[in-house]
Amino acid sequence: MRAFVRAGCCLTPSRSDHAIRRAARVVLDLIGTHRKTERPASLYEGSRWVLYHGTTTYWLRSILKDGRLRRATVGDQKIALTTERSVAEYFSNVALHGDKHDHPSEESAALILVIDGEKLLALGYKLVPFCDTYHGPGKCDWENEIACWHRDIEHLDEVLIAVEPVPPKRFQVFLKRGRAAFKPAMPPMGHFELSVMKGTIKRLAKGKITPAAADGVVSALAALRSALLVTGHRSTSLAT
Repeated sequence: MRAFVRAGCCLTPSRSDHAIRRAARVVLDLIGTHRKTERPASLYEGSRWVLYHGTTTYWLRSILKDGRLRRATVGDQKIALTTERSVAEYFSNVALHGDKHDHPSEESAALILVIDGEKLLALGYKLVPFCDTYHGPGKCDWENEIACWHRDIEHLDEVLIAVEPVPPKRFQVFLKRGRAAFKPAMPPMGHFELSVMKGTIKRLAKGKITPAAADGVVSALAALRSALLVTGHRSTSLAT
């Protein structure tokens, strides 16, 4: 984790650099020092570590009918999730483009499934970092992909937080600019977040940290994300 923080801090030595270091220390401290004094009756159900999945209204009908999010049946047989909403937005438009080609007579629109990542981990789903190397090593790091292998996400209603539409104008942006318009401004952080949350949920399940401490980890990750986002925007403005 410290190696990741150092890599992020090398972007721009500035006030935001110090903010990243402070936020990262909070994450590390919360993971390592908070211990529970009274075992909770059930797993933590407070603030959520959110994951996203891009799809379309065409596919949503079968998803809701089945009550589950199914793995891909071709290629890598997994469910692709991401920590970045913009990435899910990109892939929802990829799916919409496919719908327009494969089902031209059917109405379809891009949308995003917002999923409770904490609960997925608590329920035992195997979430692992994934980066497609088809375009070359590291070329798809921006996707921040977290793959769910070996099983469908069953009883989707237990982990589904929201279904959010993607503005139709974003499809035109997708056609004109492709993935460049959807790449996150900050460095890839999804795999780091997954590592932190796996450890957090494991410790929580064993009663080694309090629900409040788990909540604090999520909040600290959000602070780190905000600091990285500021740094990313600063680097982009300097480059232009």
